[in-house]
Amino acid sequence: MNGEIPMKKKALLAVLLAMTLLLSSCALIVKDKEVDAKTVILKMGDKEITKAEVQEAVDNELADMYQTYAMYYGTQIDTTSPEVIAEAQTQAIKALKQDMTLRAKAAELGFDQLTEEETAQAKEDAQSSLESAKSYIQSYYLTEEQQALEGEELEKAIQEKLDEFGVSLEDYEKSATDTIVDNKLRDYAIKDVTVSDDQVKAEYDSKVAADEEQYKENLSSWANSANNGTTLYYTPAGIRRVKQILIKFKSDDQTAISDANSQITAANSKITAAQEIIDDEAASEEDKTKAQEDLTAAQAELDAANAALTAATDTAYANIDADADAVLEELKADPESWDRLTEEKNEDPGMKAGTSTAETGYAVCEGMTGFDSAFVEAAMALQNIGDVSDKTRGASGGYYIIKYVGDDAEGPIDYDSVKDSIHSSLLTSLQSETYTATVEKWVSEAGIKEDLNALKD
Repeated sequence: MNGEIPMKKKALLAVLLAMTLLLSSCALIVKDKEVDAKTVILKMGDKEITKAEVQEAVDNELADMYQTYAMYYGTQIDTTSPEVIAEAQTQAIKALKQDMTLRAKAAELGFDQLTEEETAQAKEDAQSSLESAKSYIQSYYLTEEQQALEGEELEKAIQEKLDEFGVSLEDYEKSATDTIVDNKLRDYAIKDVTVSDDQVKAEYDSKVAADEEQYKENLSSWANSANNGTTLYYTPAGIRRVKQILIKFKSDDQTAISDANSQITAANSKITAAQEIIDDEAASEEDKTKAQEDLTAAQAELDAANAALTAATDTAYANIDADADAVLEELKADPESWDRLTEEKNEDPGMKAGTSTAETGYAVCEGMTGFDSAFVEAAMALQNIGDVSDKTRGASGGYYIIKYVGDDAEGPIDYDSVKDSIHSSLLTSLQSETYTATVEKWVSEAGIKEDLNALKD
């Protein structure tokens, strides 16, 4: 759980506070709230889930939706919307029915009886989750004065927040126990799932065909994908591999270039603002005259900034000429020194030992986008494997020294090199599909009685 508040108490503390007012509109409107809250909505054997428990699950689902939209989409979902509430209700009911079914199935199979080792593990996981939650509360929910507390006083402040949110060690223990039981149920459901060699080969053939269709006429996309570490199952013709030693600008020179670029940006902003006034038919003549003066001044600033950038860039290259020339001289004297010089002189992280691109080199092709065009042109200009370029000015803030190290053979990737990963992926996918289908079957056969109409009151 890693500190996450158990589902019945809410996933994240921040969302609990944010939702306090938002969820008030979801409260049940009834004449006798206490009686209505006890209305049975779901029933399986002697197990019942009341309207109040369903509402709590719906509130949790709404809070999760609110958090998800805020975190991943940067928007706020309207949790008072009838459509949103209906969606949350559907998901909550589905989850509650599944949980009822899994608890019953676990009892039927004896999986709810934990061994001493499993019980100990659940307690350990629960304690770890509680400590994470306490740390989270201390960081985000205590006042500055409370955070300055120590010892028992600090523990008391944290415990008060835990109590406020209704979170306890028992909650975490139940969650950890359910996780262990659910894992045993999953293992039971997928125990007979296997993947044959024929299935692996068929999946391989499918991936090869798909990549051939996608990349045969799109070498640049293939090269970019390869450089990003994507496993590719077909290689088109025209891909070569290169390595580089990057000699970067000195820190002071890079600062001067950055300053000049900032001045260019500022001047361009002034030019745009002035031009907008000049083009505005509603602007007064006085404003337009002033804007024209501002435009002239800004253009002068831009010219000066561009001149400063050129001078700073030329100086930056001049200050690393000797370093780049020394590398080239050593390579000329000893071509076998490339690997050593790469480790000693190179400032490209992608060429450092331990990276995949350091081992294979960068994939490049004619007209490739995604890399600096100066780098690509210099790389593709090399005639023979083993050739090394001269120092090349690049957009990475320094000189490229590039070595042509090989060509990728056209055709499918070697089957033996990927069959194990394909097998693993297929098995994981099939296990997931099987477990989902099995749980759905268990739920459909569980005989759960439901009274969803009662939720409309």
